[in-house]
Amino acid sequence: MPRLQWHPVAEIQTRCSECPRITRTEVDETRLDRYMHHDGLVQELFPDYDQSQREAIKGHRGGYYLCPVCWDRVFAEEEQ
Repeated sequence: MPRLQWHPVAEIQTRCSECPRITRTEVDETRLDRYMHHDGLVQELFPDYDQSQREAIKGHRGGYYLCPVCWDRVFAEEEQ
């Protein structure tokens, strides 16, 4: 029977750049460390996360993030 490996988990908090919302996302610390050091793409390191979770991870590293509510509002304005 294969042994399961334990990976430390961290909670990141990413603040929306348009409103006061903070998105909390639990991530594997090892994968987050690799991502923060530009050692892989977010979709490769976090394939089991949905798009909004990956956007929060990208915002945590890059400093710019739109929560899902603001994302919909901003891009709806651009379409008009």
